[in-house]
Amino acid sequence: MNIYKKITLLIILVSSVFACSQSEPTAAEKSYKPQVFANLSEQYNTLDGLAVDANGAIIASVPNFNNDYLLKKGDISKIYPAVMAILNQDNEIADWYTFKEEDMHPDTGKIGPMECEFGPDGNLYIADMQVLWGGDNKSRVLRINIEDGKPVDMDVVVEGFIVANGLIWRGDTLFVTESILRHEAAPAEGQKKAPLLSGVYAFSLAELQGEKIILSPYSDEVQDEHLAFTMVSSNRVGFGADGIIVDDMGNMYTSIMEDGVIYKTTFDENNNILETIQFTDEPTMISSDGLVWDATRQQIYVADILQNAVHAVDLQGKVTTLHKNGDTDGADGSLDEPVVLLVRGDQLSVVNMDLAWITPPGLAVNTEVEAPYTLSVIDL
Repeated sequence: MNIYKKITLLIILVSSVFACSQSEPTAAEKSYKPQVFANLSEQYNTLDGLAVDANGAIIASVPNFNNDYLLKKGDISKIYPAVMAILNQDNEIADWYTFKEEDMHPDTGKIGPMECEFGPDGNLYIADMQVLWGGDNKSRVLRINIEDGKPVDMDVVVEGFIVANGLIWRGDTLFVTESILRHEAAPAEGQKKAPLLSGVYAFSLAELQGEKIILSPYSDEVQDEHLAFTMVSSNRVGFGADGIIVDDMGNMYTSIMEDGVIYKTTFDENNNILETIQFTDEPTMISSDGLVWDATRQQIYVADILQNAVHAVDLQGKVTTLHKNGDTDGADGSLDEPVVLLVRGDQLSVVNMDLAWITPPGLAVNTEVEAPYTLSVIDL
């Protein structure tokens, strides 16, 4: 059984655990009602990561994971390739970097760009998630090289993840979340599933300029030198570490998608990790996917994919729901499986991934993948 099927079965087994309330919105949720930020054509049917380039334009990862589902439904007439796209000041979208044949994974023939971040060298680093195509330890970190403000080509700088997912630069160190450090054996009849182990890897800018790094598969006995820390979660969904950000003080925060919690990592004056501890623990946040730091308001925003919600978390770990809505097609800007967030000035942009085919009924509020394909925005 491939990993996609395994993940789907795990989700089905726990769908009742995550049954989401569709109660009336609070006053705060009404105040932060999202609007349509951008309407996208079907060739950009599934987005994930967002980053801002040197000119203020938004660069977006477009894995188009919904291709097969939409084609089978008859909603689209062809398969659209994964690309990196650009949204200009008028929120018009176009291809920014078209992946070449040699950029695809040599085994799967696919590429799945997820979160992305410009590095201190001015190049764009991208998490390439291969797990949906059944490739154990085939996920990668990519670098799109920039010359004169334009993307020119792509390098693979790290490979060997099971699920490369989120990434963030802290100074000259790139931290990357690994949502599944190892595959746990299926439990025997009547037994509980083993907890899920996930983690965060760290790579220096200097070593990323050299030969491609190949990670050693995780084992309890031998761990790759780049593994910074690990976290244990419930294994209720099968995806652990996900979003990752750094605040103004240099503290790092990592979300656990399946448990709706965030961990905080602190560092000493030499940038060595001091500790990683659980930072949030509130049942109002059912899942925690992408994170973004808001320096102006000194708080974290969290995309709650299962609940069609966005939350704010203050520096004491208190969670406040900014907005939550029921099942929707997103035509009015409502949240439709939000996964990634971006703060620019007083606006919070939200990527609606709309991956209903991977979340069976009862697990998530969202129940169907459909047009329109939108980005939402919340005025802060």
